[in-house]
Amino acid sequence: MLGGKRKLSNWNLLVQKVYKEGKAKNSNYDFKQALTDASKRKSEMGEMKSHTKTNKKMNKSKRHRKRSASRSRTSNKKTRKR
Repeated sequence: MLGGKRKLSNWNLLVQKVYKEGKAKNSNYDFKQALTDASKRKSEMGEMKSHTKTNKKMNKSKRHRKRSASRSRTSNKKTRKR
């Protein structure tokens, strides 16, 4: 990770691979076409961790609790100053 860049996902790596292969065979090959071709070759990508709906709901509820707790603290401070 040079320059503060994030590591590319498996999907991005696969699309880059497909694009390079397609461009080598055909100079008019578009990135858009590489996306559709990569979609057909997803099995080459390997396993990716997918988030389940329950994990998303749990994370969302945790964020909501944090926000609501911080809001209640700030609202108490405002009433105390008056």
